[in-house]
Amino acid sequence: MKTIIRFFLTLLIFSAATTSCWTPPDYSPVPEIVFNSMDKFEVIEPFSQSKQDSVVITIDFKDGDGDLGESTDNRNNPNYGTWGNYELRTFRKVSGNQFEEVVLAANSKIFFPVLKPDRKRGPIEGKLDYAVYFPYARNARMTTVKFQIRIRDRALNVSNAVESDTISVPLLL
Repeated sequence: MKTIIRFFLTLLIFSAATTSCWTPPDYSPVPEIVFNSMDKFEVIEPFSQSKQDSVVITIDFKDGDGDLGESTDNRNNPNYGTWGNYELRTFRKVSGNQFEEVVLAANSKIFFPVLKPDRKRGPIEGKLDYAVYFPYARNARMTTVKFQIRIRDRALNVSNAVESDTISVPLLL
């Protein structure tokens, strides 16, 4: 019996010592992002049954107060302006290392959901995936593109901008 009590007492002391040493990370309340990866998948659009490329862009994020994401009820807030809380700009290669922006209607006002459902203030970090689709239309041509991404939190703090790698997708010109 003494051995069991000694074991649990040791376990309790060890648990208290290890949990009391943890301090939350000290991130800025302005979101910070880093480009992580990009993957392309050929998919079939369910309604029209047409072939399209799905490009999934992954970014890593950090935010000091955890106010990332927006509920569907607040997405019409005029303070978000024209780009929501996720900005995706598409650039097509025109020659050499020259790129020009292509405005895609699907990228006009993008939102991602609240990332901390309890909405408690505190640091948060993780990954965000976003898929953009490029249909294989009759007038589409395979084009090299890259993306520029920014996010913003509910306090309207805007992150740094990151650029993706390049990828070839069917693009209507």
